[in-house]
Amino acid sequence: MFFKIALRNLRRNTRRTAFSLGVITLGVAIMYLVLGFTGESIDSTKETLTSTSGAVQVATEDVFNNASTDYDAYAIAPDTLARIQSMLDEDPRVTAHTPQLRFSGLVGNQESSTLLIATGVVPGNPIQDYAGVVEAGEPLSPDGGAQILISEQTAEDLGVSAGDRLNVATSTASGSFGALSVTVRGLIQINAGGASQDLGFLSLSTVQSLIRADGVERVLIQLTDVDQADAFAQDFQRRLAEAGLGLSTRTWQELNPFYDSVRSFWNVFSGFTGVGLFILVFFSVLEVLTMSFLERTREVGSIRAIGTHRAEVFRMFLAEGAVLGLVGGVLGVGAGVGLSALINGTALTWEPPGAVEPVPLEIKIALSVAVMPFLTAVISTVLSALYPSWTSARRRIVEALAYT
Repeated sequence: MFFKIALRNLRRNTRRTAFSLGVITLGVAIMYLVLGFTGESIDSTKETLTSTSGAVQVATEDVFNNASTDYDAYAIAPDTLARIQSMLDEDPRVTAHTPQLRFSGLVGNQESSTLLIATGVVPGNPIQDYAGVVEAGEPLSPDGGAQILISEQTAEDLGVSAGDRLNVATSTASGSFGALSVTVRGLIQINAGGASQDLGFLSLSTVQSLIRADGVERVLIQLTDVDQADAFAQDFQRRLAEAGLGLSTRTWQELNPFYDSVRSFWNVFSGFTGVGLFILVFFSVLEVLTMSFLERTREVGSIRAIGTHRAEVFRMFLAEGAVLGLVGGVLGVGAGVGLSALINGTALTWEPPGAVEPVPLEIKIALSVAVMPFLTAVISTVLSALYPSWTSARRRIVEALAYT
């Protein structure tokens, strides 16, 4: 009954109601876009990190702490690797796993050379073989061969292109000097600044041949549910200890501590947007409802005179504010979804901090995004209706009937 009366009262002054609904709709739509953008940014960062580092990694403590460059201190021997792979193959939570072996050295030709921070990967592995970042040439061939992927900047500095030959040099597992001639298989572009121009990727077998060892540095593990990485890491750590393997586990968040900072930044940004929406809706609706309720003071006196209780008057006015918030929230969410779909369908791009090239601008469309803007609209509208509803209900009958 109260909501039916509230709807009727809102239709009495369509201009004032339309203004209130417009403010609420605009605020909810803006908040939806902000939350959708931040949500997509967080999910994209998470997906990128887990696709390059895996959900969980297995290695020695020296590797995770960067405590030693001695091969014997960090290497996972072939027989140990086989045992780890067997344990992972039997775990239904694991979707993929692959070993890696990193080293640093020099890459160059007769004209010049430059620093190389390289990773040996299994070409075509299901976690990440960096085929997706090849801008020119081809990904690493799974049939082996001394091949390398280098950054476009490194290729430009050395004056080479895909198909040319380069020499790679580094220290071997025994501490001597090792060098190998490789073919530039492709040029890569990783969308991150800093040392990304020094990165290179070779096949795991090529790196093992270069450093003259058959071990690996770490094992990357991908899970069916990345959110269960902590639980899996703890469980697998226990299994490694029971098997007598002196290895440790780390989750993707532990390996990428800056992710928490990124997520915190976006959450704070979203929080300020929510506060802004709350203030905008609260004071806008407060003013509108106060004026609306004052204009109906004599009506309040009339219905009080025929026996309507103050609590009923209060609930009637409060229901009016609630209906305004519900309708405005629904309209705002609908507008937010429509604008998000429109933005996602365009070719808009933006350049995140630290990126070297623009990425598509996308807004996440999901029920989880809509909940907070909708609740903010409803709660702020109901709260803004409390004071004018209370003052209207508390007026004495004689005073209300005499109001002009």
